[in-house]
Amino acid sequence: MKSINKRKTMVLVLAVLFLILITTISTFLRDYFFNSYDGVSLWITLLEVLGVLGTIIIAIMQLRDSKEISRATFIVELNRTFVENPDYTEIYNALQNCLDKKCTLCENSGCDVTHCEIHFEKSKISNYLTFFETIYILYKKEVISFDIIDDLFAYRFFLAVHSRLIQQEKLIPQPENFKNIFLLEKEWLDYRIKHGKHTQAELDGACEKYRKALETDGEALNEVEWENVYMARPLKAIVSEEKYKKITGK
Repeated sequence: MKSINKRKTMVLVLAVLFLILITTISTFLRDYFFNSYDGVSLWITLLEVLGVLGTIIIAIMQLRDSKEISRATFIVELNRTFVENPDYTEIYNALQNCLDKKCTLCENSGCDVTHCEIHFEKSKISNYLTFFETIYILYKKEVISFDIIDDLFAYRFFLAVHSRLIQQEKLIPQPENFKNIFLLEKEWLDYRIKHGKHTQAELDGACEKYRKALETDGEALNEVEWENVYMARPLKAIVSEEKYKKITGK
C-alpha cells in the first residue's frame, strides 16, 4: 500500500509541475511577443489549453487507477475475511466433502446428499448467510459487481444456499428473514444466464424438478442433478410462487 500511495503522490506532483511549467512558458512567451501579431498570441493560448487538458487527463487517469486499485484491494480483503473465518470454512468444507462423497458423517448411507446427516449450529449458518447478505448490500451500493465477484464467490454462495441442509435449517422455515439472500440468488442467476453460463430453460427445469421432489417428500429427488450447485435446488422452488414474489418483488 505504501508503494501505491507513493506512486499516486508522484503522479499528482508531476501533474502540478507540468501545469506550472506550461503556465510559466505561456506567460514568458506572451510577454516576449506582446507587440507581435495575433498569430503568436493564438499559439500561446493553444499551448495553455493543451497544458490544462493534459493536466486534467493525468488527474482523471490517476483517479481511475486509484479506484481500481482500491477495489482490487477491497476484494482481496473480502476474500481474506471469508477464508480466515473458521465458521465459514467449516461449513464450506463440510458441504463440499458431502458433494464429493467424502463426508464421514453419512458413510452409512453412502454419502447420499439427499439424506446426509451433517449438522451445524444455526448461529454458524446464519453467520455464513450474513456474509453474503453483506455482499448483496455492497453490490446494490455499486461497491462491487458480479463481474468482479462471480469467479471468486459464486461457487461458495450457491454451494450453501442450494444445499438441502441450509435450506431446511434456515431458508425454508424463515424465508422472510433472508430476503437479501433470495434477492442475491435471483440477481446472480440472472447475471449468469445473461452471460451464457446457464440458460433460462435450465433454471426453469431445475425449479420444476426440485419443487416436485419437495412435494412428493423425496420421491423424485433422484431426478435432481445434485452436483450442479448452481441449479440443483433453486430458491424459487422452496417457497410458494406468491411468497417468492413477495420476498423478491419479482
